[in-house]
Amino acid sequence: RHPELVNKIIVISANYRRDGMIPGFFDGMQHATLDNMPQPLKDDYLKVAHDKTKLQVMFEKDRDRMINFKDIPDEYLRSIKAPALLISGDHDVILPEQIIQMGRLIPGAQTVILPGTHGSFIGEVCNPKTGSKLPGITAALVQEFLGE
Repeated sequence: RHPELVNKIIVISANYRRDGMIPGFFDGMQHATLDNMPQPLKDDYLKVAHDKTKLQVMFEKDRDRMINFKDIPDEYLRSIKAPALLISGDHDVILPEQIIQMGRLIPGAQTVILPGTHGSFIGEVCNPKTGSKLPGITAALVQEFLGE
């Protein structure tokens, strides 16, 4: 909506259609509670905010945003003029086909599917694989894209 403000776009693990998520994702969100949020994410939030009531509010806003997600029309993606880099994991909550389709719709987009789960390739705190080289690979891809 504001191409004059954007010179490059990096999209990580994003969908543009509801059917681009793993089966059951939105059904699971209908019943999600703060208890379902991974403990490391709660702990890190509380290190910064120090207020459990604000954590609950943030969780509910995020959950409700996902529950109420509406498909983005293909023509919106086709209208993007800025260079775009799309990155996702092959076992992400976003289906690989969704990222590939987004890459086909955004003119000139570059698409990368790395091995891993949601956030694992950026070193997300809940990543069960310690010592992975994937975050460094992802950072190198982003730096190269930004330097082009």
